[in-house]
Amino acid sequence: MKIEEVAEDVLLLRGRQYDSGTLAVFDGDRALLVDGMASGEDARRLREELVGRRRKRVELLVSTHYFSDHLAAWNLFPEAEVVAHEKSLETFRSEQFRTPEDAAHFRAPTVTLSGRLEVAWGRHRIEIFENPGHTAGTLNVDLPDADLLHVGDTAVGRIAYLWYSGPEAIDGALARAQERGRRRILRSHGPVAEAGVLATARSYLRMLGERVAAARGRGRSLVAIRADDCLPPGEPASEFETFFHGRNLAAIAARGLFEHGASYGPGRAPAAAAAPRG
Repeated sequence: MKIEEVAEDVLLLRGRQYDSGTLAVFDGDRALLVDGMASGEDARRLREELVGRRRKRVELLVSTHYFSDHLAAWNLFPEAEVVAHEKSLETFRSEQFRTPEDAAHFRAPTVTLSGRLEVAWGRHRIEIFENPGHTAGTLNVDLPDADLLHVGDTAVGRIAYLWYSGPEAIDGALARAQERGRRRILRSHGPVAEAGVLATARSYLRMLGERVAAARGRGRSLVAIRADDCLPPGEPASEFETFFHGRNLAAIAARGLFEHGASYGPGRAPAAAAAPRG
């Protein structure tokens, strides 16, 4: 397990499965967790690290979105409350790439919300707020005192993921995340990133839309559009980004996304916050 100290009382712990992470915020011996790993093995290591080695008492669990690759640890902390969006069960039912083992991670939330919730936790005033985009039931978690915003899977690597959503919804979520003005961004997979990762994800959407329109106009296959074609030059797409870019192309082909052109990305006025869509 990779452990990164984000602040003196904030840790990021990342598991082996999908590089899925858990953010831990401490108030003395109390712990609040955001997202809960992707595998049973990673979840057990998380509990061993926090409860066994660090002697923390996990009291509050927050799910950015209710997909099973972020729920594996929740059943290991039965005494803790689970906070999720009011559409969390709908989100869980919509998940399409789940194994029976993954399904066993499920634990129903004990507190559901829409809008926003403020939590005082040690020196932190944490704001949990809905930001539909990746899913209709996505929450983001803002820690101003750590200059950190957890965006869940609103950004996946440096790209946006369209399988469960559409370009406009994702771009709106990215824009609302940018408006928070945090210098550090945490996604549900991978390490803490600089704020520019959100602009890059919006730029990816714009470039992807442009290349989809060009391919359609010339009668060409979308499969030829590479992730590198939609990212800034200099740093090649990672294996992780390439995989989800491929999923994006499949979603675009199946659902006819970008039919009205590429009106997404930096330079476009941020979409107004809207009620989550089913």
